[in-house]
Formats: sequence, structure tokens, C-alpha cells
Amino acid sequence: MDLSLTTWALASLCIFVAAFIRGFTGFGLAVVGVPLLSLFFAPAEIVPSIMILAIIAGLQLIPKIWRKVDWRLLLPTIAGAAIGTPLGTWLLAGVSADWMRVLIGLAVLVASGAVQLGFRFAQRPHAGISAGFGAIAGLTGGAAAMPGPSVIFLFLAVPIAHEAGRASLILFFQVSAAMSAVSATVGGLMQLPALVLGALLVPAMLVGNWLGDRVFDKASAKTYRRIVVLLLAGLGAIAAVRGLVGFLN
Repeated sequence: MDLSLTTWALASLCIFVAAFIRGFTGFGLAVVGVPLLSLFFAPAEIVPSIMILAIIAGLQLIPKIWRKVDWRLLLPTIAGAAIGTPLGTWLLAGVSADWMRVLIGLAVLVASGAVQLGFRFAQRPHAGISAGFGAIAGLTGGAAAMPGPSVIFLFLAVPIAHEAGRASLILFFQVSAAMSAVSATVGGLMQLPALVLGALLVPAMLVGNWLGDRVFDKASAKTYRRIVVLLLAGLGAIAAVRGLVGFLN
């Protein structure tokens, strides 16, 4: 890996932006960081390094958010994701990943529009429903590398405090990143260049993550929901366009 001072500075700026979004919303480090870092590095170096940064970002905030996590909501969701992920990987073998991205993107746009229009569950959903959303996250993660949207929608639409929803999102993606890192290690993807890149980007990530968390502390629930819905809609639009372009090509 040939890393000049200029490249390191630009990559650090990209990770700072991604980590700021992650610190504020509870998600987004990979969604924002991977496309930006792809301007400078090969995917084999980016993805493992992002996994490392995501784990460290979660560890940085967990002591603060631990008591705010809604465990009744989170645990069934994680269990569902663990079941759905291998099914999504199996589905990928028989279904076009690009078509999956188009369908998921459109579904995410509809879901974000529903939240923006005020959709909320009237009461806390049964554990089976939470597990179902987690399973959908696993399916979409395994089939199209998009594990987040269904869980983000669930945590936005459940009648709980936005602090609890964000804390639960942080921990969900922490577990997801840890499982991905283990899988990458077993698969031999954790090579020295990726580890070095991750280490070099840790300072920028820590500062961005910390600043995003500080901004969240001063934001209202309405502002938080508005920004998360905007990011969710952006994620859906990008996925749909990416899938459509891939299919047409």
C-alpha cells in the first residue's frame, strides 16, 4: 500500500465525515466511508479497515449509551439477523444482486416516506415482529450487503425515546461489525495493508465520532428523526440507482 501524506489526509477527512454521521445517528460509517475511501484504495483494503473502525467507534460510545439500550427490542432483532444472514447469502446465489438492490432501495424509500409522514407503531411490537425485522436485515445484508435499513426503520417507528433508539442502533451495528470482522478474518481478508490503513485512520474516526455524539446531545428528537429519515431515503435512492445501473450494464 503506497500511502502518501496527502492521501492519508484526504482519507482521514473522509473518515471524519463518516464517523461524524455515525456518532450522531448511530449508523453510517460504512455507508458513507466505503464509497469515499474507494476513491483512494482498493476494496480489499477498505472493507476490512472499515470493519475495524466500526468496532472501535462502537467501543468509544458503548460506555455512554449502554444504559439507554432497549434490550427488549434489540435482542430479538439481533437473533433474527443471525438467522436471516445465511439465508440471504443463499438467496444471492439464485437472484440478481442488482435486482435485489433495486427492490430494497424502493422499499427503503417507501419506508422512509412513511416515517416522514408520521407512521409509528401504536405500541411496542411483539418480539417476533422485532425478530422479523432483524431477519429482513440479515436477508438484505447477505443478499445485497445492506443490513441496516429495516432495523433503522424499526427503531424509528417504535414508540421509544430517540436516545434509546440510537443507543440500540449503535449496539446492533456493533454486533454486526464484529460478526463481519470474524467472517473476514476466517476468510483471510484481514491482511496487513488493511490493518495498517485502519490504524492510520483511527484518530480521524475517534474525533469525528466524538463530535457527532456531542452534536446529538444538543439535538432535539425532531431534528434527529428528520436527519435519520433523510439519510435512510438517501440510502434507498443510492441502492436503487446502483442496482438499476448494474442491471442495465
